[in-house]
Amino acid sequence: MSLSVQTQEALTEAGKLAGAQAAQADAERRVRPEVVRALVDAGFARWRVPTRWGGDWRSHQDLTAAVAKLAEDCPSTAWLASVAAYSARYVACLPEQGQADLWAEGPDTLAAIVFKPLGTVVPVEGGYRLSGSWTYVSGVDHFDWALLTGPAPGPQSGGQPMRLFAVPRRDYTFEDTWSSLGMRGTGSHTAVLDDVFVPEHRTCLREDAMRGETVGHPGYPKLSNPAVSGLMFTGPVLGAARGALAVAAQLVAAAPTGPRAVAGQAYQVDFARAAGDIDAAQLLLERAATVADGAELPAELVRRNRRDCALALQMLVAAADRLLRIGGTRAQEDGHPLQRYWRDIRSVASHAVMQFEPAAVDYTQGLVGQDRKGH
Repeated sequence: MSLSVQTQEALTEAGKLAGAQAAQADAERRVRPEVVRALVDAGFARWRVPTRWGGDWRSHQDLTAAVAKLAEDCPSTAWLASVAAYSARYVACLPEQGQADLWAEGPDTLAAIVFKPLGTVVPVEGGYRLSGSWTYVSGVDHFDWALLTGPAPGPQSGGQPMRLFAVPRRDYTFEDTWSSLGMRGTGSHTAVLDDVFVPEHRTCLREDAMRGETVGHPGYPKLSNPAVSGLMFTGPVLGAARGALAVAAQLVAAAPTGPRAVAGQAYQVDFARAAGDIDAAQLLLERAATVADGAELPAELVRRNRRDCALALQMLVAAADRLLRIGGTRAQEDGHPLQRYWRDIRSVASHAVMQFEPAAVDYTQGLVGQDRKGH
């Protein structure tokens, strides 16, 4: 990573703190506050904040590498780091006064984000009033703001377009609802709003945010959601898979005894295949990050990035399955790190937006459309 020595040291310290509490975070379903503070000290909140607001505007390549490295120690912590970094691109799509509300006092604001449209939205003079529940708000009990999408589709929306709303922590509560198979430490609970006023300057069209339509940042690249969102999801998974590989390496290094002796070579084959899949997935993600850092992102590269991230996730899931098999029954016991890594990987892989089939269809149809235009 092309980062300063100071940043590298802060990232190393964050990893140590995260790793020391990884099992506890999984059991308590909450990363400790001092770990979240270490993420801020390591610069994750300001990673993609425009320099106009004092941010660092570091590369997606370095961000992917930093998140993956952190996930080797604690995938839940890495997930929060990834959310904190990537949410800045959506804040930058708000009107300038809205950006000032979040960043005027500095670029280290932590913002959670929910893209699924939920709740009810009532237009009023000067803005909107929001009510309802927003599920799966990662970091809701630690972060300073939440970026929420509404209104929920259907007759009650009144035909309103979906918008993104920036809501400060003082204006919402949360319900303890996150009891997932994996990524337990992310604390992705439910945010609850009761007739909360959001001024016009703290909202933008969801479609504009998805297209990367930043406000007041001329010269900054326009990054659509499919070009970069996959990196936000898969960076933590890459690190979790590498963490699982390190645990499995200790298992295959020991001479198998008893019933495991018969399957010794099979486990070695599983290990080699998993290591290869992880390496290949990393190469795909590094290329996708390089594309995201480019000056221009033509449609064909955006579609390829979406495909590559979804494919990399599939490969990492397959690798995790093989590594868990190496651990046998003992690796499935509560507290064993291998099953914890496996659960975290499987949890991310369940996200609807990261399924390979839609990404594959979009990629192929894009190629077909281009070929037809060329004839």
